[in-house]
Amino acid sequence: MTWNDDHINIKLNEVFSSKARELIVYGGAGSGKSFAIADKIVFRSVHESGLKGLVIRKTLPSLRNTCISLIEERAEVAGIPYKLNKFEMTATLGRNCTLLYLSCNDKAAVDKIKSITDVDFIWIEEATDLRDDDYKIIKGRLRGAGGGYKQLIMSFNPVGKFSWIYKRFFENKTKSKKLHYTVMDNQYLVDNDPEYIEDLKSFKDTDPNYYDIYYLGKWGELEGIIFSNWKIEEAPETYDEIFYGLDFGFSTSYTALIKIYRCGDEYYLEEILYERGLIVADLIEMMIDNEISKTAEIYADGARPESIEEIYRAGYNIFAADKSSKNVVEQIDFMKAQEIFICDGSENLIKEQKSYIWKKDKDGNALNEPIKKFDHGMDASRYGIFTHTHGKPKNTLGFM
Repeated sequence: MTWNDDHINIKLNEVFSSKARELIVYGGAGSGKSFAIADKIVFRSVHESGLKGLVIRKTLPSLRNTCISLIEERAEVAGIPYKLNKFEMTATLGRNCTLLYLSCNDKAAVDKIKSITDVDFIWIEEATDLRDDDYKIIKGRLRGAGGGYKQLIMSFNPVGKFSWIYKRFFENKTKSKKLHYTVMDNQYLVDNDPEYIEDLKSFKDTDPNYYDIYYLGKWGELEGIIFSNWKIEEAPETYDEIFYGLDFGFSTSYTALIKIYRCGDEYYLEEILYERGLIVADLIEMMIDNEISKTAEIYADGARPESIEEIYRAGYNIFAADKSSKNVVEQIDFMKAQEIFICDGSENLIKEQKSYIWKKDKDGNALNEPIKKFDHGMDASRYGIFTHTHGKPKNTLGFM
């Protein structure tokens, strides 16, 4: 394996060459940051023997869905031996390299990090989700006994200047190596997914701040976040009922299926599906694989009656949700009045919630209309909670 192999993004070569003790890799959505860092870990594991590394994210489900699966994938692409111990949350890689996968979502998790010594490298993914105190504790682990250089890498999208990262590393200019990338540095997306890039570019006129953050990868302030008080929690063990919200997509948008737990007056949202390119037959197959109950109520995008009919004929208890624009503000206001949590591990839903904002007019004034981009999970959740709470709609097409 060399830096010039076909599967390495040469535009991010500085990620590989930097030996800075603290390396900050930040920028826009889809820039390939995480892939490059995972590749660097795989690279070091075969060129330096006996390394010990920490790979950290705020929560364990998020860690599983991103870093763990990504490192395993990149090791397979490079043909490097990789073995994961799911019980211990450790892995061996390359020439006797040991990886420890850790979260820091509570005191017990942080205490576990404190107990670890002799670490050669650390990767903190989505570092903006952590606290400054977490960073200090994690940095203190970087005192490895092995060979090679010691390095802590942090990766993130620069969502807002309110972040402790901005204050520590950019405002106060703490010594560190900073590498900035955008989606245009990701040759795979440039060659294979121009629609995704155009989606990001489209915010230039409708919301310049969002455009700055997610396309240009600049520090910004997301103003007018609609659901600012939602918290991330584990999925509940007990609940009163379960139902679902479904938003259809295809080539340039995502199909999102959200599982909704009602616990008294509280709602928990769990991302089940978030995929592009699904036809209805694919969606039904994935619903079967995810053991979606055929008796549970599903509230779906009412603009696709033919898709609802096909899912109904497959035996599912599905209804058309009201998605008329005149009711969107009413539905959002209702949602804002509820106690709502996002279940840990719902990666795309969490990202959407952080950037689900009101449109602005040419003078920068907020309008009573959300930006219709990257809102598939938000819409599915709204369809489910509002429609279920206000009574199942009567279907005027006569097929239910």
